[in-house]
Amino acid sequence: MELQQTTSGEYTLYIPSMDETYHSRNGAISEAKHVFLQEGMDRTKGNIRILEVGFGTGLNALLTAQHATKSERKVFYHTLEPFQVPFDLIAQIGYGTLQDDESLFNEIHQAEWEQKVAINSHFMLHKTNQKLEYVALENEAYDVIYFDAFAPKKQPELWNETLFTKLFNATKPGGVLSTYSAAGQLKRDLKAAGYSIENPPGANGKREMTVALKPI
Repeated sequence: MELQQTTSGEYTLYIPSMDETYHSRNGAISEAKHVFLQEGMDRTKGNIRILEVGFGTGLNALLTAQHATKSERKVFYHTLEPFQVPFDLIAQIGYGTLQDDESLFNEIHQAEWEQKVAINSHFMLHKTNQKLEYVALENEAYDVIYFDAFAPKKQPELWNETLFTKLFNATKPGGVLSTYSAAGQLKRDLKAAGYSIENPPGANGKREMTVALKPI
């Protein structure tokens, strides 16, 4: 992995062997705020439980923790990441500094894996070092799912009806799954799993993204 600058001036991680970045090449923070906060968390109210598929650099967790405190909501944040990124590399990106909260960013990364850790009074974190395919998820446990896996063409094993059915079962009625992708097969698989689909504008000028809603 190596650092790659986005068009907005901040950095993301790039994997040459996959020709894939962890975030949008047009802006990491703006993408995360749009796709996961605006079109995910902000579609709900009150105290919520969030499942993230792809902890990665911890950017989504940082932004969610900040948003939870600002909006005075309590969030239980369960994140899956089987391939941990070395923190010395993540630290070079500087998301904590860019968000004026380096201490919070460090706390999120220093939190023990496989344990529920109270980061502050608004944000409870549970980091799981397992693949989505193998982790056990409670039925109707999550209000919001951040689906932040690598692109379907790069990580096809995660983008299929079987796993979306698993996520559908773990979503509370009225809950939401948000993802940056708007691939046609993704939409068909989400519908087959039981979700209804919306395609709002994507981040950084992208024409579409996908929001999947579980009927009440």
